[in-house]
Amino acid sequence: MTQDPVGKDFDYIIRIIQYLDQRYGIRFFISSSDFDLLYRWWEKRIPDAVIRESLDRVVERRRSRSKPLAHFAAFSNEVRRNYQSFLNMSIGRERSENGDEHAEIRNFLAQYPPALEFMRSDFETLFSRRLQGGPIDPRPLQEKLLAHFMNDNELNAKSAWFLQNLSPHLRRPEIEQKYRLNYLLGKFAVPAFD
Repeated sequence: MTQDPVGKDFDYIIRIIQYLDQRYGIRFFISSSDFDLLYRWWEKRIPDAVIRESLDRVVERRRSRSKPLAHFAAFSNEVRRNYQSFLNMSIGRERSENGDEHAEIRNFLAQYPPALEFMRSDFETLFSRRLQGGPIDPRPLQEKLLAHFMNDNELNAKSAWFLQNLSPHLRRPEIEQKYRLNYLLGKFAVPAFD
């Protein structure tokens, strides 16, 4: 599969921002330093599960003390500690073989979201190519998904909020497109096909 122009770094960063919004309704201005911190987490390849666990703990602590969150720096120490624990636990551990590496995709197709019925054959074709070991390019599928939901009021409102809360020099069309795509993939629980 060819890498899209914006790349997985922005996917990672946007997933973190969306997690706080969707799970806790926490929204704040994303400054350049916030963006840089999130980018460093991506560079270190800190797993999503470690990030989510860290965010959950900090939000719980802050809410119990009625302290608002206004920057990602508030999560930094917790992420660092949890990542170090993760690394320590992973040392020397043997990797176990997964039963069905395609289970998540099979479950998605078995419980297919009605709102995506217009794309069922696209998803099935992509999955079939993956099973056969052929080249996979999800971009046409992603473009079709984005085009279909271009006038979706909820998505447009979320995207507008996201852009408004980004530092002005980060407000680029490719970042908005990544946000919109990640929002739709998350909303419909679309697994990674690549």
